[in-house]
Amino acid sequence: MTFMDSPNDPAQSYFECERYFQPIGEKIELAITGSLSGPTQQQKDFFAQVETDYPRLVAKFIPIIEAEFGAWMPLPVIKDFNAEFKPTLLDIPACSQRPIEWEIVFDTVHDVNHIVTVGMMDDEPQYVRIDG
Repeated sequence: MTFMDSPNDPAQSYFECERYFQPIGEKIELAITGSLSGPTQQQKDFFAQVETDYPRLVAKFIPIIEAEFGAWMPLPVIKDFNAEFKPTLLDIPACSQRPIEWEIVFDTVHDVNHIVTVGMMDDEPQYVRIDG
């Protein structure tokens, strides 16, 4: 893990690393808010919960991604989310207060020049951002 220190605003310090993400059977990048002491048990538990809940979360991602992506460019109905969208980054916040606001970023076969970010509050999608 690489610590990215923000001396002027310690609350913005974070770790960057890669970790195996069981639902896809591959590594995913992690950005973990924190101090030099490392991730908290709450953050580790959060990651484990996202892994466990991932299939249920995907069902929530699909309609919000279809709506946003479809407004931006013609997108056929998502037929196989796991084949069409690959998670590449999970942003893990401090997890010290509820609701937990976090993001997950996907590459998509629908446009290789753009990424799709889903912003979450606990386990409910709040927004989709498409960047390229």
